[in-house]
Amino acid sequence: MEEHFLKDFVKGQHRESSRPWYNSHGDCIIYEMQDEASVAERVDGFLTIYRSVSTGKSIGYQIKGVAALAKTFGWEGILVKSKQGAEEIKEISLSVLLLAAYERGPKTISRRKAYAEAFESVPANPRLQSENLEPLLHES
Repeated sequence: MEEHFLKDFVKGQHRESSRPWYNSHGDCIIYEMQDEASVAERVDGFLTIYRSVSTGKSIGYQIKGVAALAKTFGWEGILVKSKQGAEEIKEISLSVLLLAAYERGPKTISRRKAYAEAFESVPANPRLQSENLEPLLHES
């Protein structure tokens, strides 16, 4: 039997694993783990959680005000340096950035639950390469 010409689209193609990305216009980092319809739930001025429309499960988050967080807490605690061959790689720890954002607001149960959910919605210790954040790194 002949294969249908849309076979790859119907079954779905393998896609790279999700990665966080920095939006310089919105000064935010967005990290969505699944490519599906989602609803944004605003937690506070820093955190928005993305929930799957079909299951209601959290599938990612957005951290706003990255520059303000960096100015308040400094890059020293957020920046992670590692070596890859002879090249030094700088990455931003999103877990530490989430903790910094949590520290800036009231310590309520609902915020605590939302931040815990953000931590649980992505793999452990997610990082973002700092190359897109270079202008911010030199400001502070």
